[in-house]
Amino acid sequence: MDLTAAATTRLDRLRQVLHERVRRDIDASPPLLRAGVLIPLVWRGHGLEMLLTRRTDTVLTHKGQISFPGGQREDADAETIETALRESYEEIGLEPSRVTVLGELDDVFTAVSSFVITPVVGLVEGEIDDLRLAPDEVRSLLIVPVDQLLDPQVHTSETRSVGEQQYRIHYYTIGDDVIWGATGRIVYQFLKAWEEAA
Repeated sequence: MDLTAAATTRLDRLRQVLHERVRRDIDASPPLLRAGVLIPLVWRGHGLEMLLTRRTDTVLTHKGQISFPGGQREDADAETIETALRESYEEIGLEPSRVTVLGELDDVFTAVSSFVITPVVGLVEGEIDDLRLAPDEVRSLLIVPVDQLLDPQVHTSETRSVGEQQYRIHYYTIGDDVIWGATGRIVYQFLKAWEEAA
């Protein structure tokens, strides 16, 4: 990964934005479950790309959806960053030593599975051609240039009401894939931070 001076500066600013913002932390007391996901970022010749997974139809929750590698926090995980890195290794074979953690985004609650998700932003070093997907969890990878996600024609949103709560649902249409739900909210958050770091 050969970063240009401009790329290094932008990533440094992103790290600064993530560290200086006031992060929304949701209490994950039972029956809620704490989870961590990694937003793997890869800088290749033409710019920053985001790595997502297409889930299999055999996983317990969110079958067939586009998601970030991650899962439920275990007792052995000292913090949620460890959860995100451990799960990324289990799901896509990404060695934790290859990830430089840049910061965390706001917690995201998923009503469907009762998870409180902490998104961890990480820059991946090296090539991604050697990643090994867990066949029972990940069908394939989806690699999307961040510039493409910023294209207004890719993004739509709507407001849904659940009881007293109103939720903004974000949709990103990339070819035949639609990124939405908790993953859509996380992508939206990341793009705001990335734009702020410009």
